[in-house]
Amino acid sequence: MKQLPLELPFRQVAGRADFIVSDCNALAVASIDQWPDWRGSGRALNLVGPSGAGKSHLAAIWQSLICNSHQFVRLEAGHIPPEPAFYVFDNIAADDKWNEEALFHFFNRCAADQGGLLLLSQTPVGQMDWQLPDLRSRMRAVNMARIDLPDEDLLYALLDKNFADRQILASPSLLTYLVGRMERSFSAVQNIASALDRRSMAERKPLSISLARAMFDELP
Repeated sequence: MKQLPLELPFRQVAGRADFIVSDCNALAVASIDQWPDWRGSGRALNLVGPSGAGKSHLAAIWQSLICNSHQFVRLEAGHIPPEPAFYVFDNIAADDKWNEEALFHFFNRCAADQGGLLLLSQTPVGQMDWQLPDLRSRMRAVNMARIDLPDEDLLYALLDKNFADRQILASPSLLTYLVGRMERSFSAVQNIASALDRRSMAERKPLSISLARAMFDELP
């Protein structure tokens, strides 16, 4: 009889020392580390990358660089708070969820008060279809750092970290097997770790290549 696995939250380690640097994200990490010497009057940076690429982790690192001495806020669509000097625009897009007049105001305020803007998106903000001409001009002037798809070495390290965050031991041979079979994407790391964790709990078995093989056979 199989145990019913429950989707319980787990603590993801998100400090600077815990961010795994590889060729695909080195520019993004270096750009964050250059703070506060970001170029441009508004000191703005656009981190571009697919879901699960570590953009939020880098935003947390940036927050840790400034939150001890400055006011800081994280923004999502539909939530526009009053006037702190530093902002993270999370999953920003040129759609009706974002008020373009308000966004332009934040650019102006940060330029005037030597604040900072960190824009997280899956496509460059400078290529988005902004309707407000002044905002479109500002977005096109924002410096960009792209996070590319992970290579095999990074997939291995990310899987290892994801299992460790879940307090699960994964052997090197298992990690090598998973990397050889999985899709080359950041989201696949989280999906596989979650699926293998659930299967391990349901069957009351430790992680193994045979367990992973059965998991892959059932994936669509």
